[in-house]
Amino acid sequence: MTWALCLNCGEVKFGAICPCPRCHVDSTGDINLDIAFSDHRIAKETLSELGGVVAAIHEVSADDEICFWAFIRYVSVNHPSILSVDLNPDAEVKCDEVLKQAHLPDVTLRPSPSAEWKAKRKGSGNKRWWQFWKPAPEAEE
Repeated sequence: MTWALCLNCGEVKFGAICPCPRCHVDSTGDINLDIAFSDHRIAKETLSELGGVVAAIHEVSADDEICFWAFIRYVSVNHPSILSVDLNPDAEVKCDEVLKQAHLPDVTLRPSPSAEWKAKRKGSGNKRWWQFWKPAPEAEE
């Protein structure tokens, strides 16, 4: 099952590239960005908390573009392991003003079970699922 954050309204929806059931907006058009805010990497609880950030930003601005970039700026500053962005200075000022006005909820970044599994697998030498056995010891002569 794939849960993802709607970057337009903050709803946690089914499918990263599927339309949001609340606002009916499709994906961002950038599959990497859509997947970055999905349970491929982030726990559903964290996606919900990030949705609260999106909603709080929309409470102080009606400009969808400013809201989007303010959220991206928030993530870049507060959770750079998700993504990082360099905005021009004017855009940073606009985004920071919106963020100052918003009553942002706390967000605890938690990896999804899928991300945890991938991290453990990566640390185990990248064995495939069928490579669970150990090689037989060499017979002594």
